[in-house]
Amino acid sequence: MTLRKLFAKGSKAFSRFSYSNTAKLTGIIVSVILPVYNTEKYLPAMLDSLVAQDLPSKNFEVIAVDDGSTDSSGAILDDYAQRFSHFHVIHQENSGWAGKPRNVALGLSRGTYVFFADADDLLAPQALRRMAEFAQQHQLDVVMPKVVGIGGRKQTSSLYAKTNPSATPLQALKSLTPQKLVSRSLIESNQLRFVEEPVRLEDGMFMVACYLKAKRIGVISDFDFYSLRKRADGSNISFRPLVPHEYTASIGKIASIINAMAKSQELAESMVLSLWARKGLKIYEPPRFKRYSEKIRGQWLEAHAAFLEAFISAELSGRLADIHHRKTEAIRSKDMSAVLATNELEAVLTQPVTVGAAVVVDGALVITGMVPGTGLDRVRITAEPRGKRGIITAEAILIVANGEFTWTMPCPSRAFGILDFFVQSITEELSGPNRRLAAAQGTYVAGGQLEPYQTKNGYFSVRISTPEVRPD
Repeated sequence: MTLRKLFAKGSKAFSRFSYSNTAKLTGIIVSVILPVYNTEKYLPAMLDSLVAQDLPSKNFEVIAVDDGSTDSSGAILDDYAQRFSHFHVIHQENSGWAGKPRNVALGLSRGTYVFFADADDLLAPQALRRMAEFAQQHQLDVVMPKVVGIGGRKQTSSLYAKTNPSATPLQALKSLTPQKLVSRSLIESNQLRFVEEPVRLEDGMFMVACYLKAKRIGVISDFDFYSLRKRADGSNISFRPLVPHEYTASIGKIASIINAMAKSQELAESMVLSLWARKGLKIYEPPRFKRYSEKIRGQWLEAHAAFLEAFISAELSGRLADIHHRKTEAIRSKDMSAVLATNELEAVLTQPVTVGAAVVVDGALVITGMVPGTGLDRVRITAEPRGKRGIITAEAILIVANGEFTWTMPCPSRAFGILDFFVQSITEELSGPNRRLAAAQGTYVAGGQLEPYQTKNGYFSVRISTPEVRPD
């Protein structure tokens, strides 16, 4: 079954990498796909960032589709096309969404790879060249470059913690935005196209299909390749209010694609469950759900109950964190009072847990932390090597007394590079979601092999140096 029919149904280390052994870049390597609609304020900056690429102009093309702009965007595109022979512009009547312009550009593209950009964002000068070299070096069908936010847009993901040339579809699911380098042969051989109707997450539908059809997916994260902009007027499509049944229908289409294309039932179940946790349960986060009117809350409950009935069994939801499993089953039953009661518990279980000091004493790391609110009995803290989620180096369940806890962690017996720390809050009956342990700007004193520190994103981590080897 083609994707069209399915839609109808419903690192610093890398910067030192030598490219001398990569395949020589010849011909049109990358086609940049650029849908444009009324972005005159931001468009020149994006186009300038494409002009500034250090990939030779003979090796890439820009195909911009003006989707019936009523401002000067079309004229700006024509000006750049006149000045730069590798820029091509198509003008068409407004289609109302980015899907059709992207499909039109795809039909005209000639590159080995395509890269999907948006007209109000920015590409770093090295972006196209380095993504193409990375793709060729590792024979990748999809390259996921590190994306950052500008203009006040928040854009963080554990996906970009480390460059990874062999990411799984489940890992890739953390990013559904289209700003990826994708093999054009993958797209054409599987007849993949964007949905052209004005529906939310149409780019996610396309990208999930790419992930599941790709032979190899890679993440490159040692550099800020692409900057996603939050427009000053808040007019980004992704910032428009969500309509419960429409948005949930889009999540359902993505789940259908996963079930149809995943290579195993286990992969399908894991991906659908992750999709629900990221795109469904986020609606019920206590501060967010509280802002909705009673009418809108009811609409979300109706839409999500139908989604759960179609895609997630009660047994499958049991794989979620305790609090999320309880909430999912309350949603399935359309029991608003149970949802609200669970939210009160979740508010307790997700309150800030922060390290305020970490010092090395006699070779062990003494961590002091705080919980400003009430209701927590204990916290479970784990230490995991960066980039190796699920491998626990050290863990402890600590008593919270008067809003504080202390842990003396022995130095690991072997060097791990960097340890990242995670925390689960615990009440008498439930444990909360596993999340990164925050760090205040407190006292962090290194000693021996251990160097505790606050990361740039405000989390707690520890560097572990290799013991110095002394000659006999």
